[in-house]
Amino acid sequence: LGYAPNEGGLHHYNQHVGEFMQNTDPDTQEELRIGTRDLWRTVLMKAFNVSGEELLKSEMEIVEARKVMHAVATKMQSPDVLEKVAKLAAKTPPTGNMQMDMSMKHQVVQDTLVHDVYLGGEPSLVEEMGFEKGEKGYISMQALMSEHQNDPMIAQYVGAAMMQVLKSAGIDPTAAMGQQ
Repeated sequence: LGYAPNEGGLHHYNQHVGEFMQNTDPDTQEELRIGTRDLWRTVLMKAFNVSGEELLKSEMEIVEARKVMHAVATKMQSPDVLEKVAKLAAKTPPTGNMQMDMSMKHQVVQDTLVHDVYLGGEPSLVEEMGFEKGEKGYISMQALMSEHQNDPMIAQYVGAAMMQVLKSAGIDPTAAMGQQ
């Protein structure tokens, strides 16, 4: 029962939610969208000690959310980012434990995504998309985007970009997604 606590489990959960969203009535879709948004906002508030008022200041329309995620996915797949991920992942020392090795490479991916894709550059992507500079802008962006994470086009942008980033890290995306 349930989903594995890894990338494969998350992939399967998101896949099942997407399938459910396509086959359910509009009222249920809206209820799930709002519930998912609120859950993600709560996670961000607790993890980053941000007030709910700050995260609830605005909402983002789907067209704008797609534009933002297209920009994120494009930057994720830029040669500079893919090369940096490949170089840093190649430097991770093998531990003899495949799970630990993959975890270390995943950490490289996450660090690079946050520090180079979202927060790197002048101005950063977060700022280019109209959010405050730094971690606070990143958190606000994530909170607003959470409302649209089940949108098929956004999922396609993110999925395609993550496949490339994972490959650059030396992680087989199909094997990572298949673990459950």
